Amino acid sequence: MADLSRPFTTVLGEFNLTSWQGVGRVTLALTLLVFVRLCTIAVYNLYFHPLRHIPGPPLWIAVNGLRSLYKMRGILEFKYAEFHEKYGEVVRVNADEVAFIRPEAWKDIYGHGHAEFPKHFPGLKLDTKKIVFSSSKDHFRYRRAMLPAFSDKALRLQEPLIRVYIDLLVKRLREHSDTGKPVNMVRWYNFTTFDLIADLAYGTPLQGLADGKSNAWLDNIGNIIKLLPIMAFGSMFPLVGTAMQFLAGPQIRNAEKKHYAFASKMTMDRIYHKKQPDRGDFMDFMLRSRGQPHEMKDDELASNADLIMLAGSETTATLLSGVTYWLLKTPHALKKVTEEVRQAFKSDEEITFDDTRAKLPYMMACLQEGLRIFPPLPLGMLRIVPEGPPVQIAGVTIPGNVSITIMPMSYSALESN
Repeated sequence: MADLSRPFTTVLGEFNLTSWQGVGRVTLALTLLVFVRLCTIAVYNLYFHPLRHIPGPPLWIAVNGLRSLYKMRGILEFKYAEFHEKYGEVVRVNADEVAFIRPEAWKDIYGHGHAEFPKHFPGLKLDTKKIVFSSSKDHFRYRRAMLPAFSDKALRLQEPLIRVYIDLLVKRLREHSDTGKPVNMVRWYNFTTFDLIADLAYGTPLQGLADGKSNAWLDNIGNIIKLLPIMAFGSMFPLVGTAMQFLAGPQIRNAEKKHYAFASKMTMDRIYHKKQPDRGDFMDFMLRSRGQPHEMKDDELASNADLIMLAGSETTATLLSGVTYWLLKTPHALKKVTEEVRQAFKSDEEITFDDTRAKLPYMMACLQEGLRIFPPLPLGMLRIVPEGPPVQIAGVTIPGNVSITIMPMSYSALESN
């Protein structure tokens, strides 16, 4: 019988596996094999990969995993901005990922008129019933069911509901201003938007404005947002991920289960026990898809109402916080927007959606600028090019199985320079 240990003893010499010397030599051999493998992958990624013609940071291209590390630290978007400043509008930010800031890339990646690129969320287990994580087929169906809720006509119908919370926010801020104490505007914006979207989605406010304090829903969503980068990092490194699952897995799963049960109950109560029929809110419009080819089932309504809660509340509060910050940092802009509002309206009751658009061009410009320099979603939504012939993205040839994205923060950072 052939001696299978001969190749190892030829390289490492005679050794006994039961001895410390034997264990050390085997460990050394395995370490060398891992090192050689990593070096081989790095050389391939840098010099022989189909994306080698696209410039980017050599270390990030050679070594996978750095993206997740910076994402966990909360500074990934700033690194991408640095890369675009150094390497240009098209940057290879990983072995198999390319980031764009060319304007035409928006349509090429996320627009219509071509086959939709599949969504890509590496390392995360996601609810595919939510429209942002769904398949192309379900995405089209959900979009048809949800779009009427966000038309100009629908927003006008919802204006009386929205005014209730805006008026209550102003009332609370006036009460606090009388005390002369500082006010945490981020918290008050979050109370307002979460109350408002909960009412539009479920017909039930969360009483954040009324009570002036946080609630379980708002706190739970905040915790989940903070945990997402850590979960993604753990998925990139199996040993770290296993340790995280052991230490925090049950708590994370219980929190998610509790949150979804709460969201589902609110959805079912809104659908089957609603006290205010035809109130013109989000759920009303989505329920009108019932009986149509694009109808949304109960579990899909629950998942997407939960998504709307986050997408419509936290992002809006973030934008308002950013705009408030930059106006306070720019006194001349604050003075101009304040004068514009006071000249256009003599009382709170005069302010409407349509009049705001028509009479406050400078304020609208400030909001648009806020979206540019302080985007509520600074990270890009990854898409992946399907297998097959290469495609053209903003004039650059991209092969299959490559992730592509646009980082809004990177785009705005480059524009600001």
